Amino acid sequence: MDPIEYALAELARGRPVVVADGEDRENEGDLIVAADRVTTETMAFIVRHSSGFVCVALPDAECARLALPPMYHSNNDHFGTAYRVTVDAASGVSTGISARDRARTARVLADPATRPGDLTRPGHVVPLAARPGGVLERPGHTEAAVDLARLAGLRPAGVLCEVVSERDPSRMARRPELAAFAAEHGLALITIDSLVAFRRATEAAAERVVGVRLPTGSGVLRTVGYRGLPDGAEHVALVAGASDGRDIPVHVHVECVPGDVFGSNGCDCAARLDAAVREVTAARRGIVVYLRPRVGDPLRGLFDERHRVGCGPAELAVAASILTDLGVTSLRHLQNPVAVRGGLDAAFAAAVRREAAEAPGAVA
Repeated sequence: MDPIEYALAELARGRPVVVADGEDRENEGDLIVAADRVTTETMAFIVRHSSGFVCVALPDAECARLALPPMYHSNNDHFGTAYRVTVDAASGVSTGISARDRARTARVLADPATRPGDLTRPGHVVPLAARPGGVLERPGHTEAAVDLARLAGLRPAGVLCEVVSERDPSRMARRPELAAFAAEHGLALITIDSLVAFRRATEAAAERVVGVRLPTGSGVLRTVGYRGLPDGAEHVALVAGASDGRDIPVHVHVECVPGDVFGSNGCDCAARLDAAVREVTAARRGIVVYLRPRVGDPLRGLFDERHRVGCGPAELAVAASILTDLGVTSLRHLQNPVAVRGGLDAAFAAAVRREAAEAPGAVA
């Protein structure tokens, strides 16, 4: 596998890269190229070695701006791929299906000056809506295409298409064949997992917004509000006392409306939260991180396993960013479930390394 930095440099040059996802997911590889750099020749190469089902991944907000509604009102795709209505460029194309025409449509989709009327519907290119959090929110090829283009310093739009096996054209190419294909054509080969790790190692997952003093039943706590990056979700840290940042008692709580608000006995979320707040207040030392859902998340699924066992990698990355922003250098778990502790420790260690690398005078 190649370094992410090398793949970004190749994308900035207008070269395609091969991106593989996990064996527990689609277990496929996509050819991805920045949409604003795609040429007729590159599009022809992609079509020749792929399924030919050419898509262009765009941020969800950009799909809304361009009036690209969902392809179907109810998305039953197994992996939740957000297909939008197919399009062609309204000018500069013939039938829309040729490599030249599809490259033109991809560039039009990536152009910030494009308006809804600059596209005809239906067409021969499939727009895909990427989640705001990118691969940190959904580790799919759609989000990878947008993240890679953005990280390469280009418009956040990427052409993507699945690589077909040359040995058995009725199947998709798997990891060993993808490696051989990339080597044969001199293409960078990366994985979505490595892109997730790269983003977690190089980007803060939250930014500080506001701070106030909050009186609680256990005492007064310093309360710091944060905004998640890039999804905009709002989170809160309850801070007791001042410290040198070492061995700080920490509890990370994922908002659970049934338990926190309505006192449901179907989970112990509220009990854990109350106990953690009492502990840090009594000790006058510690932090309770209260994580809230992403903006626009539906209320369905409130009673699923996620709320009972803890939180996923994206939430843990946010918690780790909040803790490092508050000056924590080492932590001690309070009411965190066992299932959360290892993940939080790993995310926190990565955030500490990032902070150290970004510190003035740090040596890369």
